[in-house]
Amino acid sequence: MIERKFRAMGTDCHLLVHAASDQGAELLVELAQARVELLEDCWSRFRPESELNRLNARAGLGPVVVSADLLNLVVAMRSAWLATDGLYDPTVLSSMRAIGYDADFATVLAREALAIAEVAAAPGMNNVVVDEINRTIELPRGVGIDPGAIGKGLAADIIVTEMIDAGAIGVLVNLGGDIVVSGIPVDFNGNPVDQWIIGVEDERAADGDDRVAHWLYFPAGTPRSAVATSTVLKRRWADGRHHVIDPRTGDISSGDLVQVTVAAESGAAAESAATAALLLGSRAAAPWLNERGLLALLMTSDDLIMTEISPTLVEVPHG
Repeated sequence: MIERKFRAMGTDCHLLVHAASDQGAELLVELAQARVELLEDCWSRFRPESELNRLNARAGLGPVVVSADLLNLVVAMRSAWLATDGLYDPTVLSSMRAIGYDADFATVLAREALAIAEVAAAPGMNNVVVDEINRTIELPRGVGIDPGAIGKGLAADIIVTEMIDAGAIGVLVNLGGDIVVSGIPVDFNGNPVDQWIIGVEDERAADGDDRVAHWLYFPAGTPRSAVATSTVLKRRWADGRHHVIDPRTGDISSGDLVQVTVAAESGAAAESAATAALLLGSRAAAPWLNERGLLALLMTSDDLIMTEISPTLVEVPHG
């Protein structure tokens, strides 16, 4: 097994790849890291020349031919928007800029806080036209899209799938806490084990404390399983601003949930569901997640709530 840690997409990244040989695993890790960079170069709103920014700049100017990666992103965003009844909404870009999150987070944190501009409800994806046959996307005038919650989860999905297709026996991709696993894990001696073990960190805990709120166990051989977290406790700046926007108002989320972790069959689905649940609040989120058969950990400032467990998806030991 080969392990690699690096920085990309504005966050810490961690790869584990098990292949028939260490040489093969090393090559796959190199390819995976390069793929992360390519996806960031395509999707990042903080890179002026990214394909996403070029698309946003052509809003209202008709259909734009895009790459397969950008098409994949927009199709996934539209699907997540529909699946969450608009609670995940990539058209919150104007609100992100209005609250001052208009550059990479290190820049936002370092500079003097900008005044919050006027915000409004997100326009939604209804009038975004996606032509998968001709590989074009048309944005209405005044609408910009931001991958937000789904970008890292979808990137992890893509990389895991590509690594397995390229011959990996087991893969774990962790992009800033969006974790996707597939295949058979091994221990650090190279011996196969019967489960993937993922610890869910509690962002309410102080540094140095035991931050694992719960352990999730996924069976070996899973085609793909994912865990993603949405929280208002990270990426905070200025007067308590954070990066989770409620598309219904265009303003910063102000519900009672401070962290939601969801297990699902893909990183994109886990991320969008976690964002939706966070916005719904503790009373509505649990039944919403239960209806969809999703395991989740919901945290308020002083409580932890678990949804009903789907045994076909994941086993969670107690105690």
